[in-house]
Order: sequence, then structure tokens, then C-alpha cells
Amino acid sequence: MSDYTGIQGQAVVNVSSDPSVSVAAQVWYNSTAGVFKITNYFPGGAWATGGNLGTGRDNLAEAGTQTAGLAFGGSPIPTNGNKTEEYDGSAWTAGGNLGTPRSSFGGAGTQTAGLGFGGYGPPAPIVSIATEEYDGSTWTAGGNLTLGKSNLAGCGTQTAGLGFGGYIRTNVTQEYNGSTWTAGGNLGTARYALAGAGTQTAGLAFGGNAVPSDATAATEEYDGTSWTAGGNLNNGRRYLAGCGTQTAGLAFGGSIPATTGATEKYDGTSWTTTGSLNIARASLAGAGTQASGLAFGGDTTPTSTEEFNVPGFTTKTLTVT
Repeated sequence: MSDYTGIQGQAVVNVSSDPSVSVAAQVWYNSTAGVFKITNYFPGGAWATGGNLGTGRDNLAEAGTQTAGLAFGGSPIPTNGNKTEEYDGSAWTAGGNLGTPRSSFGGAGTQTAGLGFGGYGPPAPIVSIATEEYDGSTWTAGGNLTLGKSNLAGCGTQTAGLGFGGYIRTNVTQEYNGSTWTAGGNLGTARYALAGAGTQTAGLAFGGNAVPSDATAATEEYDGTSWTAGGNLNNGRRYLAGCGTQTAGLAFGGSIPATTGATEKYDGTSWTTTGSLNIARASLAGAGTQASGLAFGGDTTPTSTEEFNVPGFTTKTLTVT
């Protein structure tokens, strides 16, 4: 005699909390929420909710990875401008305060060797030339930028950092060696509110606000000396975030001018669309890699954190009629 399992497959599991999912179309009943749920699969990757920041903010800077992230500074100044938090893959905890409170500045490095430079304040809207280095517990002063800028992008490490673009629509690039900044090759497209990824000798610049104050889709690649044009973003935008490398970059969020959650992956030649952020936002921060990205803060939900993974599974509530 046939039974239900033999005809229909496995019975729907009754659980009090959502399980960890790794199979497409897995179905279960959440008895706590009183709903049926199913997993959706996105082969290009998907975003899932992470632990909230302790201090909600936008226009902050970033460093690190998905399981060892660093968030520092941000708006408003001075309330949030000196705060640092560290992420362990599930929760944020307080770190040492910045010496110079600021927002809209560049970040690079790792959770235990972070780099912050430029930005606004204090007092805002004074543009800062200050650079600070983080050792995992405290920030100390580094060498000043040769040109103070806000809304710039950064990438690289604490001892081999790269800062580029920034307000007012500048194309200037500066390179850091762990103690001093020197001039690098100029961007082909002058812009601010852009994003960056990669290293000092293999950098990636994308998006931003370009002349005449329009969101740009332009992408450029840096070889340690000069910038060359890469493939354009599918969605030109400003105040976005990014992470990854020159040949495996990730762009997410921003405004077009409407705030967006659009996410794109770069393969060294072109950008392709993948799963969007669950919460659209601009003026956010990003860290990690293309396969394991981290998005946090922003102007819509300033405490929210999301994690990007490939392949991607998301949970959807089923409507039963």
C-alpha cells in the first residue's frame, strides 16, 4: 500500500523557527509565525539579513570582510562621527573611537588594520585631510592627505591604500604607503559619491556623481599608475557601495536618483545584474568579496546589515488560500 511520503515526497516539517536552508523549493511550517515558508534560489547570489549596527548611521566608512567587518564614522556629526563597530559575521560590537569625527570619507584595509581618510568635519562642512590607522582596538594618526576631499572612494590596505575621486568632482588619485600620501594617476571621469574595490595596483572605481551633476555608470580600472575605462554599470548611480576585486567586483545600493537596492557583479570586463538588496538604500558602506559581501548603514535603514552570498537562498512566506 502506498503512503503519503511515497507518493508526494517528504512531509512538510513543523518548526518553531526558520531552519538554515541550502536546497531550492524546501518547504516548512513556522509554528511561531503561523505561516508556511519556501526557499527561493538565486544562482547569481542573494542578500540575507545580518545583525544590526549598534549605532544607526549613513555616510560611514568601511573595511574588512563579511565575517570580520569594520564600520566607522558617519552622519550625523558629532553624534556618530567617531564611532567604530566590528562585525563577526552575526553581530556588531563597539570598537575604539576615531580621533577625528567625520562622515563621507574613504576607508580601506581590514578589521585589525583599518584605514580612514578625508571626509567632512569637524566642524562640518570643513573637509578633512586627516588619516587614521586602526589596529583592532585603537585609532592613531597617520599621514595627512595631500588634498582634502569628501565623498571619495578607497581600496587597498593600511600600508598600500588608494583614495580616488571626491568632492568637488575631482579626478585626483592618491596612494598611501603606510606613512605618507603621494599623487597617483588621475581618473578619466571626475566624480564624487562613487565606490571602489580592489588594491592599490589593481583598483576599481565605479558609479558616482559626475559633471554635470548626474549619476554615472562609468567604470575604471587602475594598474598602479593609470586608470583605463572598463565596462559600464547597467544602472548608473551615486552614493553606492562596493567590495571585491578588480576582476570580481560587487556594486550595490545608491540613488539613480531614486534610492535603489540594485546589485551588480563585475568580471573584469562587464557588469551583470544579480539579486537586489532587501532594503533599498544610499550612502551605505560595503565590505568583503563578490561571493561574500557585506552591506551596512545607509539613509533608509541606518542600522540594517545585509550579507551577500553565492549561490543565494532566500526565504519567502507562502500565501495559503
